[in-house]
Amino acid sequence: MAVSYSLDHIHLNGPDPESTAAFYERVFGLRRIRTFNANGLTFVQLDLSGVRLTITSRTPVAAGRGNATDHFAVQVPNLVEAVADLRAKGVEFVVEPAILQTPTGQLDYCFIQAPDGVVVEVLSPTTA
Repeated sequence: MAVSYSLDHIHLNGPDPESTAAFYERVFGLRRIRTFNANGLTFVQLDLSGVRLTITSRTPVAAGRGNATDHFAVQVPNLVEAVADLRAKGVEFVVEPAILQTPTGQLDYCFIQAPDGVVVEVLSPTTA
């Protein structure tokens, strides 16, 4: 019998989890699930379309693209509208909106800078 896997959560570290959580709440409209302390750390958990985004009060050892976790991605129905929304919120773009031709169609995407060296891809796939 094959084992079935599903994504449970994304875990980020940052020295100020409240500030980091506020970014994701403001920019992407994530909803806070809970904040708690355990093992001497503060944990903030947010809902990212059914997947928990957990932020812990640890200073990252290394940050940014090219590390073990390069980035994570959120999907939107219309990238043009999302880019306008992100620019209105003053978000920094690491990679400006671009188009990637894939074997199944077109992928519209950009990358934005989030707190603590995290990079988030915003994408809108168009399949053939």
